[in-house]
Amino acid sequence: MRRPALALALAGILGIAVSASAHALLRQSNPANGAEVTRAPDAVTMSFTERPDVSFSIVHVLDAGGRSVERGRVREVPGHPDTLMVPLGPLPTGVYTVSWRTVSAVDGHVTGGAFSFGVGQTPTQGPAAQATSPPPSAGYIVGRWLFYLGLAGLVGGAWVWTWAFRQVPGRPWFPGVAWLASALGLVILAAAQAADDGIGIGQLLSSGLGQSLWWRAVPVILAGCAVVAAARGGCGVRRRAIRLGGVAAAAAMLAHVLGGHAAASTAPWWWPSVAAQWLHLLSVGAWIGGLAALLVALPGVSGGDALRAARRFSSGAAAALALVTATGVVRAVYEVNSWNGFVTTAFGRVVDIKVAMLLLLAALGAVNRYRNLAALQRAPQGLVRVGATEVAIGVIVLGIAAYLTGLAPPRYTPASAAVPTPVVATGHDFGTSVRLRLEVTPGTPGPNHFTARVTDYDTGRPVDAARIDLTFTKPDRSDIGPSTLTLRRRPDGTYQADGANLSLEGAWAVSALIAQGVRSTTVPLSLTTRIPPETIHTITAPGQPTLYNIDLPGGGTLGTYLDPGKPGLNEIHATYTNAQGNEISIPRLITVTVAPPGGVPRTLPVRRFSAGHFIADATLGAGTWNLEFTAAPAGGGTIDTHLQVRLVR
Repeated sequence: MRRPALALALAGILGIAVSASAHALLRQSNPANGAEVTRAPDAVTMSFTERPDVSFSIVHVLDAGGRSVERGRVREVPGHPDTLMVPLGPLPTGVYTVSWRTVSAVDGHVTGGAFSFGVGQTPTQGPAAQATSPPPSAGYIVGRWLFYLGLAGLVGGAWVWTWAFRQVPGRPWFPGVAWLASALGLVILAAAQAADDGIGIGQLLSSGLGQSLWWRAVPVILAGCAVVAAARGGCGVRRRAIRLGGVAAAAAMLAHVLGGHAAASTAPWWWPSVAAQWLHLLSVGAWIGGLAALLVALPGVSGGDALRAARRFSSGAAAALALVTATGVVRAVYEVNSWNGFVTTAFGRVVDIKVAMLLLLAALGAVNRYRNLAALQRAPQGLVRVGATEVAIGVIVLGIAAYLTGLAPPRYTPASAAVPTPVVATGHDFGTSVRLRLEVTPGTPGPNHFTARVTDYDTGRPVDAARIDLTFTKPDRSDIGPSTLTLRRRPDGTYQADGANLSLEGAWAVSALIAQGVRSTTVPLSLTTRIPPETIHTITAPGQPTLYNIDLPGGGTLGTYLDPGKPGLNEIHATYTNAQGNEISIPRLITVTVAPPGGVPRTLPVRRFSAGHFIADATLGAGTWNLEFTAAPAGGGTIDTHLQVRLVR
């Protein structure tokens, strides 16, 4: 009944595939995985890709002996519903492991993982922070599948039976079966979520997830009342009741969207996301549910009425597919995030299967539209047979979609899974006998992983060495003595080691001694550490300077702003607070420098306003400026942060 357009097929299947799929995966933590902090944090904070349900979240911080060191229960950070915080007691020097488990407040998916950090000590084990989400359970898949099928049948049946046909077909069992599927699916889904989360059904229904289920249940109950009225009433009552059931099913779809990921979008995209997702679900219902309702009703009507109804459905289905295409493309691009994701991820491969199935549906639709529709009156068996095959495949597609909602889309990749690009330094010895390539990961001040490769200068073949000794010096800091690090040979022919020799930002001189006995050679290298990544929250308000809140290692925030924030004389305010929002005592004055990109930094005079609040004055022109702040807290060490601002006239 539809044109076999590849674009419609691809977009439609992608839209169904990603209509309600995401997880509360760990986006970042403070302290970060593998970080070494000089001062013990007051709390561990973790932000997630979706809002976690605090009542179902568990976070344990364990010392090397496996003992818990947290003080109190995990709680939500005020003003940041996607961030959890667990307070800590006093932490001595050592390595600590954070084990966490949470449940998405959006869809009830369970995720968990672990990461480590060190206090005055580098986490030598260096594990990647793992975030895992178990595959969807059978109950979860079946519940969502039945829920989708039931609502599709109610919505599709309502518009086809009251619009395509002159009279409502006498098939009261079809809306009854559709309603039963939706209600049973909702019950199974609730039970499966409670079981998957390890809680009782009563506890689930009293939570935020339970409230979302109740909002779905109310319109489903109303649809059930309409189905009963349609079965017992006359022709006029039946038409109105069927329409009411379709409206109630559409309301259940809206409740499903409001309890899903589209509603988690931030302003100003909240309403467009919700509207697009709701329209997408309605279109899918009109397409699959409407075709099923048409096939059920055709045997009970005359040839002319059957042809009229089939033609009207064909026109409506084309409009529905256009809406599925428009909304599905947007959802697919957003969730899969890259063409490579369709091949390299489990989520993408399942989508590929669904694409192939929808292409088959498109081919069957073409057969019905261009061959069987014209022959409906004299040979209806062809259209019914091919249409029934389409419905069966559509039912399978919705089942796969239910499974797909339990998989994390490629765009929800935990921050820890991203491998940082190393800083690379290359060079050769004075006699041009060997070449050396040194990779430093992540290339920021502090702990790093060093990997070296030695090759012959002329042939490029690997060169064997007993070891490689690296000596680090900082040319612009004569007060910092040299340090050394020995790289040992690995089975793959590289030389590797971990060390915190690059302790400061900026340029470093590295002398690499390639130990080959009497043929030992030295290769001079130079490298510059990259600026550590920072999380900056920008807050703007009409008529007020822009406030930049920079997350600090170990918890806490640097709040800074420029007053008035325009070219000319500005006061640069910097206030240090801990995770609880209280000022951090800074005994020594901080250093504030400003510089244009690539320019020479200029140190500003700083005056104290309060224990952790300082002000610096600077005359800045229009354009981009790099600001760097260095503070010495009471616990020792330094806190270095940086910020780039742009001033416009």
